[in-house]
Amino acid sequence: MGEITYQNKDVASKVTGEALIGRSLAPFGLPDLKIVDILPTNLPAVESNELRLDNLFLMQDGAVAIIDYESAYSKENFVKYLGYIARVIRRYAKGKKLDELKKIKVIVIYTADVEKAPQTYNLEGVSIKVENAYLVGLDTDRIYKKIKARIGRRQMLNEEELMQLMVLPLTVKGKKAKQDMIVKSMELAKRIGERTQEVQVLSGLLTFTDKVIDETYRKRIKEELEMTQIVKMIFDDGLKEGLEQGLEQGLERGIEQGIEQGQKLGAEYKLVELSCIKLKKGKIPEQIAEELEEETKVIADICKAAVPFAPNYDCEKVYQAWKERARQN
Repeated sequence: MGEITYQNKDVASKVTGEALIGRSLAPFGLPDLKIVDILPTNLPAVESNELRLDNLFLMQDGAVAIIDYESAYSKENFVKYLGYIARVIRRYAKGKKLDELKKIKVIVIYTADVEKAPQTYNLEGVSIKVENAYLVGLDTDRIYKKIKARIGRRQMLNEEELMQLMVLPLTVKGKKAKQDMIVKSMELAKRIGERTQEVQVLSGLLTFTDKVIDETYRKRIKEELEMTQIVKMIFDDGLKEGLEQGLEQGLERGIEQGIEQGQKLGAEYKLVELSCIKLKKGKIPEQIAEELEEETKVIADICKAAVPFAPNYDCEKVYQAWKERARQN
């Protein structure tokens, strides 16, 4: 089995992307825009130090959309957007698929710190236009109380409420207020009581607030994400296995091995979960491997293990079958 390439932020970003599929951007103030699919982001880099593009989507109108998040306006940001656009076009050109690229949208979602920002940078020969969305107008307190009440009544959150909870920290002004709202939103997420929704919200909080939170808060969200129900179970299994293996080498090394094993198993489970989501949509292993940026052999093995569980693809059963196949091989 090939090595899993996932890191915490990669997993969170992909889970968040999957959660956006089929939803409009109404919580961001853009009700006319709807996401229908997440696109692979293994784009060619123009420069080795260029920021990675994590959020690339196919919209209902056929446009390829780049979604970025800003807490302050800067004209220099247009340089970044131009780089993103160039990389998307380059990938389609490299695959000789330029005829499939009809429209590109750059959607910039501003936190409550920004009330208005230019949408065009016009140099006559080159003009960059973006679509701005502003979170400053959202009633943070009302949204928080409504979601808290629904969770208190043990009611499932609807799609719009899930999105609102993910971005709630961005709807308040100032760094301190954002940090406080991150903690409050995270506590609400932990009380949802439904694993998929809990993981989606925690992943969304990590993805959407990445640019505006301190490392301490980022670490807290990662820890909560890692310790959600099934991941905690897998982590505990890995810890137990590592401790057993490490008895002869000493307790300290055993704990280290357990943590490493638990993190690896958690990442593996998340890969299986995302693969099952895409199998349900009728995608083939090669497509899944490209979209998840994983080795084709790894995805092909997961898909083989998933065959007996079609069409529902229970990811826990698929995961167990995949691990059993790996042990036999």
